[in-house]
Amino acid sequence: MKPSIPFQNSSILPIFELRQILTEYAQPEKKEGMQAYMKNLYPFLGVTATARKAAFKQFVTYWHPQNKQDLKQWIVELWNEPEREFQYMALEFISKYIKWFDHSDIPFIKELIIQKSWWDTVDMLAGSYLGNILIKHQHALPQVIEEFTGDTNMWVNRSAIICQLKFRDQTNTDLLEYSILPHMNSKEFFHQKAIGWALRQYAKSNPNWVVDFVNKYPLKPLSKREALKHLK
Repeated sequence: MKPSIPFQNSSILPIFELRQILTEYAQPEKKEGMQAYMKNLYPFLGVTATARKAAFKQFVTYWHPQNKQDLKQWIVELWNEPEREFQYMALEFISKYIKWFDHSDIPFIKELIIQKSWWDTVDMLAGSYLGNILIKHQHALPQVIEEFTGDTNMWVNRSAIICQLKFRDQTNTDLLEYSILPHMNSKEFFHQKAIGWALRQYAKSNPNWVVDFVNKYPLKPLSKREALKHLK
């Protein structure tokens, strides 16, 4: 399906055209399995990851937001659509235009983390996009870690723990420790898994620090197992 108008920068998201494209790529017989995999939290059209990327590529051949303000409005509209593929398309837009974002957009990213939360969106928002912003604007990192760690929302806490996943040797270990300790004894799976994931990732750059950390604090078994997964 090709749109009836040529490529254009647009301040208004052509949601009808996007839904048409996604519907063409959908395999309705797959949607029940996709919904079940995500605990039936959200409806799906049945568009696989590979097909979704093809649909996005087709869509952006014709339509682009004019500026960051328009982009953020598009993302909000996509977040408000019922089917999960639209949130995934919003993530594709953030990825494509991540250079447009800076530390002033952290509250916007946080709101997306809070809305329609599940690991499939949160981990991209926090581990990739928030992390991308913070590694470029590290002066904002302490405030974000403090705010997110103390938040009452579990997904925001998880975001504080995993936002340095891609920092490697630029990881601020004091802030990593700060983000972990308040949730070290949590019974919440997504806290425990995030702690283990963050430590396992940092172990690729500094295994001795991670081993010392694990020996120093009584982590939950899941967190400890994940942290040491690739260490002898």
